[in-house]
Amino acid sequence: MKLHVTTGTLDYMTSMKEKNPELMMNARDREAMLYTEDEDATLFASGYDYEILHSGGSLNEESTVHIQYIPVSGSGNASILGHLSDLNQKLQNVKGLLAYRIGHSDDRDTFIVFTQWPASSTIRDFKTSDVYRDYLTTDVLKKFRDAGAMFHSYSASKIYLPVQENEEALKNQPEDEEDY
Repeated sequence: MKLHVTTGTLDYMTSMKEKNPELMMNARDREAMLYTEDEDATLFASGYDYEILHSGGSLNEESTVHIQYIPVSGSGNASILGHLSDLNQKLQNVKGLLAYRIGHSDDRDTFIVFTQWPASSTIRDFKTSDVYRDYLTTDVLKKFRDAGAMFHSYSASKIYLPVQENEEALKNQPEDEEDY
Protein backbone atom coordinates (compact mmCIF):
# COMPACT_ATOMS: atom_id res chain seq x y z
CA MET A 1 0.00 0.00 0.00
CA LYS A 2 1.19 3.53 -0.77
CA LEU A 3 0.43 6.93 0.67
CA HIS A 4 0.28 9.58 -2.08
CA VAL A 5 0.77 13.23 -1.05
CA THR A 6 0.88 16.46 -3.03
CA THR A 7 0.74 20.12 -2.04
CA GLY A 8 -0.10 23.37 -3.78
CA THR A 9 -2.15 26.50 -3.47
CA LEU A 10 -5.50 26.20 -1.74
CA ASP A 11 -7.35 27.28 -4.88
CA TYR A 12 -5.59 24.77 -7.14
CA MET A 13 -5.92 21.87 -4.69
CA THR A 14 -9.63 22.70 -4.24
CA SER A 15 -10.14 22.44 -8.00
CA MET A 16 -8.30 19.08 -8.06
CA LYS A 17 -10.44 17.85 -5.16
CA GLU A 18 -13.62 18.83 -7.03
CA LYS A 19 -12.48 16.69 -9.98
CA ASN A 20 -11.41 13.81 -7.68
CA PRO A 21 -13.79 13.73 -4.68
CA GLU A 22 -12.25 10.48 -3.41
CA LEU A 23 -9.07 12.39 -2.49
CA MET A 24 -8.68 13.77 1.02
CA MET A 25 -7.67 17.40 1.55
CA ASN A 26 -6.37 19.46 4.47
CA ALA A 27 -5.00 23.00 4.45
CA ARG A 28 -2.72 25.48 6.19
CA ASP A 29 -3.30 29.12 5.40
CA ARG A 30 -3.32 29.38 1.59
CA GLU A 31 -1.54 26.05 1.04
CA ALA A 32 -3.35 22.73 0.79
CA MET A 33 -2.45 19.08 0.69
CA LEU A 34 -4.23 16.28 -1.16
CA TYR A 35 -3.63 12.69 -0.12
CA THR A 36 -4.91 9.18 -0.54
CA GLU A 37 -3.70 5.65 -0.12
CA ASP A 38 -3.89 2.81 -2.62
CA GLU A 39 -1.74 0.39 -4.60
CA ASP A 40 -1.06 2.63 -7.63
CA ALA A 41 2.58 3.49 -8.25
CA THR A 42 2.17 7.22 -8.91
CA LEU A 43 -1.02 9.18 -8.52
CA PHE A 44 0.02 12.85 -8.60
CA ALA A 45 2.19 14.35 -11.34
CA SER A 46 4.08 16.49 -8.83
CA GLY A 47 3.50 14.61 -5.60
CA TYR A 48 5.30 11.97 -3.61
CA ASP A 49 4.57 8.32 -3.05
CA TYR A 50 5.47 6.58 0.20
CA GLU A 51 5.50 2.84 0.66
CA ILE A 52 3.61 2.33 3.93
CA LEU A 53 5.75 0.44 6.43
CA HIS A 54 3.46 0.77 9.48
CA SER A 55 -0.08 2.04 9.94
CA GLY A 56 -2.88 2.38 12.41
CA GLY A 57 -6.43 3.75 12.22
CA SER A 58 -8.35 5.07 9.22
CA LEU A 59 -7.40 8.32 7.51
CA ASN A 60 -10.03 11.03 7.10
CA GLU A 61 -9.98 14.68 6.07
CA GLU A 62 -11.94 15.86 9.11
CA SER A 63 -8.90 15.45 11.37
CA THR A 64 -5.85 17.67 11.83
CA VAL A 65 -2.73 16.28 10.14
CA HIS A 66 0.86 16.48 11.36
CA ILE A 67 3.50 15.38 8.86
CA GLN A 68 7.13 14.86 9.69
CA TYR A 69 9.55 14.39 6.79
CA ILE A 70 12.79 12.60 7.73
CA PRO A 71 15.57 12.60 5.11
CA VAL A 72 17.92 9.63 5.42
CA SER A 73 20.43 8.14 3.03
CA GLY A 74 23.24 5.64 2.92
CA SER A 75 23.93 3.83 6.18
CA GLY A 76 21.11 5.68 7.95
CA ASN A 77 18.44 3.81 5.95
CA ALA A 78 19.02 0.47 7.63
CA SER A 79 19.27 1.82 11.17
CA ILE A 80 16.17 4.03 11.00
CA LEU A 81 13.95 1.08 10.10
CA GLY A 82 14.33 -0.36 13.60
CA HIS A 83 13.77 3.09 15.11
CA LEU A 84 10.52 3.52 13.15
CA SER A 85 9.40 0.00 14.02
CA ASP A 86 9.82 0.89 17.70
CA LEU A 87 7.94 4.17 17.08
CA ASN A 88 5.12 2.15 15.50
CA GLN A 89 4.76 0.16 18.74
CA LYS A 90 4.67 3.36 20.82
CA LEU A 91 2.16 5.13 18.56
CA GLN A 92 -0.37 2.37 19.13
CA ASN A 93 -0.82 3.64 22.69
CA VAL A 94 -0.64 7.42 22.21
CA LYS A 95 -3.67 9.17 23.68
CA GLY A 96 -5.62 11.18 21.12
CA LEU A 97 -3.90 9.77 18.02
CA LEU A 98 -6.61 8.86 15.50
CA ALA A 99 -4.53 7.40 12.65
CA TYR A 100 -0.94 7.21 11.43
CA ARG A 101 1.16 6.08 8.51
CA ILE A 102 4.91 5.58 8.57
CA GLY A 103 6.33 5.33 5.08
CA HIS A 104 9.39 5.54 2.86
CA SER A 105 9.97 7.21 -0.52
CA ASP A 106 12.72 5.58 -2.57
CA ASP A 107 12.75 8.55 -4.93
CA ARG A 108 13.76 11.00 -2.23
CA ASP A 109 15.46 8.85 0.44
CA THR A 110 12.86 10.28 2.79
CA PHE A 111 10.70 8.73 5.47
CA ILE A 112 7.37 10.21 6.48
CA VAL A 113 5.46 10.05 9.76
CA PHE A 114 1.91 11.08 8.88
CA THR A 115 -0.38 11.40 11.90
CA GLN A 116 -3.99 12.51 12.37
CA TRP A 117 -5.38 14.14 15.50
CA PRO A 118 -8.70 15.54 16.71
CA ALA A 119 -7.23 19.08 17.02
CA SER A 120 -4.03 21.12 16.86
CA SER A 121 -3.92 21.22 20.65
CA THR A 122 -3.58 17.43 20.72
CA ILE A 123 -0.49 17.72 18.51
CA ARG A 124 1.00 20.27 20.90
CA ASP A 125 0.39 17.82 23.76
CA PHE A 126 2.04 15.03 21.76
CA LYS A 127 5.10 17.20 21.11
CA THR A 128 5.66 17.38 24.88
CA SER A 129 5.38 13.60 25.32
CA ASP A 130 8.14 11.06 25.91
CA VAL A 131 7.27 9.30 22.64
CA TYR A 132 7.87 12.47 20.60
CA ARG A 133 11.02 13.35 22.56
CA ASP A 134 12.46 9.81 22.19
CA TYR A 135 11.58 9.23 18.52
CA LEU A 136 10.84 12.40 16.52
CA THR A 137 12.89 15.35 17.77
CA THR A 138 15.60 16.78 15.54
CA ASP A 139 18.30 15.70 18.00
CA VAL A 140 17.15 12.08 17.91
CA LEU A 141 16.69 11.96 14.14
CA LYS A 142 20.00 13.56 13.19
CA LYS A 143 21.86 10.36 14.14
CA PHE A 144 20.29 8.72 11.05
CA ARG A 145 21.57 11.37 8.65
CA ASP A 146 24.84 10.91 6.84
CA ALA A 147 26.63 13.53 4.73
CA GLY A 148 24.44 12.72 1.71
CA ALA A 149 21.24 13.48 3.59
CA MET A 150 22.66 16.70 5.00
CA PHE A 151 23.02 18.27 1.56
CA HIS A 152 20.03 17.05 -0.45
CA SER A 153 17.14 17.42 1.94
CA TYR A 154 16.13 18.67 5.35
CA SER A 155 13.94 17.46 8.16
CA ALA A 156 10.64 19.32 8.34
CA SER A 157 7.22 19.08 9.88
CA LYS A 158 3.91 20.72 9.02
CA ILE A 159 0.41 20.84 10.44
CA TYR A 160 -2.63 20.87 8.13
CA LEU A 161 -6.13 21.66 9.39
CA PRO A 162 -9.45 20.33 8.15
CA VAL A 163 -10.49 22.60 5.24
CA GLN A 164 -13.48 24.11 7.08
CA GLU A 165 -11.35 24.98 10.12
CA ASN A 166 -8.70 26.52 7.86
CA GLU A 167 -11.35 28.60 6.07
CA GLU A 168 -12.51 29.98 9.43
CA ALA A 169 -8.93 30.91 10.30
CA LEU A 170 -8.49 32.62 6.91
CA LYS A 171 -11.61 34.72 7.48
CA ASN A 172 -9.90 36.22 10.53
CA GLN A 173 -6.69 36.92 8.63
CA PRO A 174 -6.23 40.19 6.69
CA GLU A 175 -6.45 39.63 2.92
CA ASP A 176 -3.09 41.21 2.12
CA GLU A 177 -1.10 39.48 4.89
CA GLU A 178 1.91 37.64 3.53
CA ASP A 179 3.59 34.54 4.92
CA TYR A 180 7.29 35.02 5.56
